[in-house]
Amino acid sequence: MYKSLLHNVTLKATSRIISRSVSSQAKGTSGKHKQKAKEMESSHDRNRRWTPLGDQTEGGDPHKGSSFKVVSYNILAQDLLLEHLFLYVGIPHEFLSWQRRQQNLLRELLKLDPDILCLQEMQFDHLPVLVQRLRIGNGKKLAYVYKKKTGCRTDGCAIVYDSSKFKLLDHQAVELRDQAVALLNRDNVALFAKFRFRKQQEQQKKFVVATTHLLFNPKRSDVRCAQVKRILEQLHSFSTDTPIVLTGDFNSLPDSSPIEFLVGKNGDVDSTDCPKPPHFEIIDSGKGTASTYQNEWVIVDYILRSLGSRSRHKLLPLSVYLLPTINRCIGTGQIPNYCLGSDHYALGAVFTVV
Repeated sequence: MYKSLLHNVTLKATSRIISRSVSSQAKGTSGKHKQKAKEMESSHDRNRRWTPLGDQTEGGDPHKGSSFKVVSYNILAQDLLLEHLFLYVGIPHEFLSWQRRQQNLLRELLKLDPDILCLQEMQFDHLPVLVQRLRIGNGKKLAYVYKKKTGCRTDGCAIVYDSSKFKLLDHQAVELRDQAVALLNRDNVALFAKFRFRKQQEQQKKFVVATTHLLFNPKRSDVRCAQVKRILEQLHSFSTDTPIVLTGDFNSLPDSSPIEFLVGKNGDVDSTDCPKPPHFEIIDSGKGTASTYQNEWVIVDYILRSLGSRSRHKLLPLSVYLLPTINRCIGTGQIPNYCLGSDHYALGAVFTVV
């Protein structure tokens, strides 16, 4: 706690110094700075585009009434940033302050305009203000459910949704720490929410949105497999006959055991002692792309949809928000930066329930 406070004081003091320095610069320098920022944002926008999936018609979305846009985003909790400042050496401190990062996150999220927003590393005391500012910006009637990590951590997972479009039928917070299971000894959590559409003609169409943030430690794939197994067990009973959108930061590469287990390949986890869990399909967010930097640019964040005949309805993906290519990430450099508020990139997909 004291280390975090010390980091915070240092960061604020440095930010003030930088602020005074910037304000004392000539107008020409300021103009160049703004122009560079505009070019950065423009370049980023060109690489992040919504791409149709499947058989799309030019006449518009025939499933518009039962479609919804999901965005999943690890937004980097400020307490974690301050605890691990060594990871952000080289990034100007003004880009690391919560005030600046929140401004950038809000601008990006308002532009993406999701119907349902899944957040990881959402610091509990920052959530109400963030949601309120999103409400002001998009005019939607936003509500949310939240689950903080167990232990002393201040961040967790949130699901923010447009309550004028969806009715929340149920939600469940899942703690992935279990004293009875040796591998489940970490403070990670998952969060489920079950919705139905409010429009009368669509009210029978229900779906579940789930989000999680698994253990980071690169050497502990076994722990992440156990966490995935627990999530699938809980989803099996929570979803009943309802299709599922699963999102989050899984801290796992596409060919790793936890992801193989999610998509129906058991990996190194024995699932014979539990009911057959749902299996999933990854919504492909582009070839040669990345969602964050972990010694190299990699994908560890995913949006997935459930498959199988148990559900009364099914989810069809209509479009996906492509991740930036690795080359583009290298060109952009470290994040957070002038226009990006996190050290992860946001993911997005549009689904329809049929």
